[in-house]
Amino acid sequence: MLDLTPGSQNALIDSLRFFGIVFSELVVLFVLISMLVSWLQFKIPKAKVKALLSGKSGYMLAAGLGAITPFCSCSTLPMMVGLLRANAAFGPVMTFLFTSPLLNPYLIAMLWVIFGLKLLLIYSIAVLGIAIASGLLLQALNFQRFVTLLAPAGSCCGSGNNTAPARAESSISVTALLRQAIKETRSFLPHIALGVAVGAVIHGYVPASLLAGLSSSNPWWLIPAAALSGILLYVRASTMLPLAATLVAKGASLGSVMALTIGGAGASLPEMIILKRLFQWPLMIAFVLVVLGTAIVTGVSIQLLLGKG
Repeated sequence: MLDLTPGSQNALIDSLRFFGIVFSELVVLFVLISMLVSWLQFKIPKAKVKALLSGKSGYMLAAGLGAITPFCSCSTLPMMVGLLRANAAFGPVMTFLFTSPLLNPYLIAMLWVIFGLKLLLIYSIAVLGIAIASGLLLQALNFQRFVTLLAPAGSCCGSGNNTAPARAESSISVTALLRQAIKETRSFLPHIALGVAVGAVIHGYVPASLLAGLSSSNPWWLIPAAALSGILLYVRASTMLPLAATLVAKGASLGSVMALTIGGAGASLPEMIILKRLFQWPLMIAFVLVVLGTAIVTGVSIQLLLGKG
């Protein structure tokens, strides 16, 4: 039976509120980002996008694009879909996917203010280095064959070939962009709803005291365990960082707290549920391993170089 004690009622209310707010936010973001991507695809030829995000320089450009887009892990996905449909190289697109939720202007500012410049530099170098190296490796191993990219839900830009006649008009109507974006978002709705529902249950019923239980004794397994625990949570990095400062002040190690933050921001369970709409299992496993590796390497580096700060 459902537990209706006051504490349980509060948890249920918190979960329902979380679901309503986050689900609405993600749907709006998906629509707006899809509109932006469609407009960019109309204005910028696919050949130009492919040229920009190809070769060695494409990885740096993709990492830079990820660093300036203030998206969470879930709202990064429509941009990723747009890049793939624009024939951008697979490796740089994966670099963007890894970088966007872990490096953006808000996070950089918060890391600097809360933890200082040294930690920010270690964090940024580790995230950028692993994201670029992982993109290169996944491209070399031909992991793009594990992407299931359905045809666009309708076309507001002519035939999907970006031919000259389809670009004869100098502008495109907002209504046409909105119509296509809604169709695109509708195909993701079941995955978004399931992902946010899982996040809502975690938010409402997993006590914050579990996070505060990070040990200050720092056994060897603590950082990997913190990275794995982060994936099971749905805590955005911008929300986690102020809590991280509190955990460190109470004795938790810097390395384990940063590993927890990266795990949750880079590959949360809700994001993976949505990603399963696009990625087959080999790529899903590779994605999780890269995020875990990023969290562990960054956490260990911070712990070795800065200790408890």
